[in-house]
Amino acid sequence: MITKIIALLNIILISQLVSCQKMEQMDNYKTEKFEWDGDATAPEGYPMWIIYPHAFILSNGYEAVIPNGTIMQDGWGGSLRSWSVGESNKPMPDSLKIAWYSYTENKFYKGNFKMPQEKLYNLFKEGYLIYGINWEKVNKNDDYTKELHKETYSAITVGLAPKGMVVVWATGDNKIEIGRFQGEAVPEGPEADRMWEQITDLSSRPLVVKQRIESFKPEVREEVLQGRISSKRWDDYRIRYKWKLAFNQNLEIYDYYVRFFNSEKIGFPPTTDQAMYNKNVLESRPKGVPNELGIFVKGQDGIKHWLRIDSFDEQEVIKAFMDLAKINPDGEITMLINVDEAFTKMKVVLKNDFKEIELEKCKTKLFLIDKRAEEILKEY
Repeated sequence: MITKIIALLNIILISQLVSCQKMEQMDNYKTEKFEWDGDATAPEGYPMWIIYPHAFILSNGYEAVIPNGTIMQDGWGGSLRSWSVGESNKPMPDSLKIAWYSYTENKFYKGNFKMPQEKLYNLFKEGYLIYGINWEKVNKNDDYTKELHKETYSAITVGLAPKGMVVVWATGDNKIEIGRFQGEAVPEGPEADRMWEQITDLSSRPLVVKQRIESFKPEVREEVLQGRISSKRWDDYRIRYKWKLAFNQNLEIYDYYVRFFNSEKIGFPPTTDQAMYNKNVLESRPKGVPNELGIFVKGQDGIKHWLRIDSFDEQEVIKAFMDLAKINPDGEITMLINVDEAFTKMKVVLKNDFKEIELEKCKTKLFLIDKRAEEILKEY
């Protein structure tokens, strides 16, 4: 009898220990620290001014401040303003509280948004592979050798678009969207007046607004005057399509990068597992519309080439994706890269099983890669 009681107690103790370990692992995403800063951006031509409050809130109540007190219109995913305040190493944020002024709308917005804390944690924990100098080794032994190594994200970026649209990304050499949120418009009144006083004197508001409108680009000024300001453009950027790359020739990809209109960017550094590499690059999966694309390939003769699409025409490529998806919503879209035998000309075609659309306005370039250029191009 005593033996059975001891065995039962052991089972209970082990069960409690395992349960505690699982709870500790589950809470890691709330407590484990990473080095990151908060930063912010806004679309070019649609200036925003961040005012108080403006911070990521951590589970312990600590505030990781993001920039404020200046006009932002760097571009959707353009240059960023980073501000490191307090601890550099901190857990993933639990929430974001932010208020801002949209000049094109002459309106204030505010929001307190719950952050996908576990999703952020998994992104920062997993990181990504990159080819270059491993700065951790440099700090230890001054080894500046370039190599394939793991890095992680360094910032959490807030993007502010018209109509109170807010997008948040994990940002580093790669950049991944983690959520889209909607701010609340602040009605005219005492609260809006207090917000405006963080920008300038309340009495000068009409003059400041007039001066800003006069500085807008003609197309933005027309939107303002006609009351056509909308977040649709940036929401369209976020639509994901199931698409893949293909070539008219039998080419081996050995390096690849892509930047998207939704501001995401992904690089696939070289690897010895070519089968898995081609699977990641060539197989179709839901992703945004590309804005820029670079593919390093090796022909059947062993000669290496760099196929570059420096920019897709925004209206042309987004409309092409939308048209093909409308024809066959659940179907696969292929971006076919046609290169002539001499590697002097390149044509890009978007297609599905029912229609082909040539992207005539994208800017393409082809380069022959020799050994002297290869190391330089890996840094691109």
